[in-house]
Amino acid sequence: MLEQIDTQEKFQEALAKLYRDEYSLIRRRCSERSIVFRLGLYLANSLTKYGLDIDCEYNKNGDKPKALKKKRLNYPDILVHKRESNESNLLIAEVKTPNDTQSGHFQNDTTKLIGFTQEAPYLYKWGVHAYISATYCSLVWYTTGEIHEYVKYKVDRNTHALLCVDQNNPRNQTAFDQWYVNNYGDIFKAIYKR
Repeated sequence: MLEQIDTQEKFQEALAKLYRDEYSLIRRRCSERSIVFRLGLYLANSLTKYGLDIDCEYNKNGDKPKALKKKRLNYPDILVHKRESNESNLLIAEVKTPNDTQSGHFQNDTTKLIGFTQEAPYLYKWGVHAYISATYCSLVWYTTGEIHEYVKYKVDRNTHALLCVDQNNPRNQTAFDQWYVNNYGDIFKAIYKR
């Protein structure tokens, strides 16, 4: 049944609903946790019918801490999975907002996304690094420990709809986008061309 779920589509639908219904949180630069909580609720509305759990800041692997080789303690922003099992690990999401554009925090998130999509016993099918701001939204998708896709949106001022933009235009780049270009150079530029 999990094979039938288009994870990227479900995430993007939840993200669009977040922008449409909770834009005030984003515009006023409320805490990342408040934004992540709302996004998690929208994901839960569309995915719990598949028997999945959607958790924020969930840190357990059974009764033990959720640990990676390079990072012992982990609190992923959002997980779409089945608690107490690693058989249905569908999505790990890390979110950043303009309130936190520190390079070390971007790196910490990518370490989690790479690890949880690559390391046993977790092997999450998808990871997404989302940058959510009032004017732009960027998504970097991971699978099997590698960057798979990059999507960039401009936020419509009136409707708050997400509109695809030219990722190569430097005027459209946020600190998040620039960090990826600086740290993943050729890989990231190749993804731009897809």
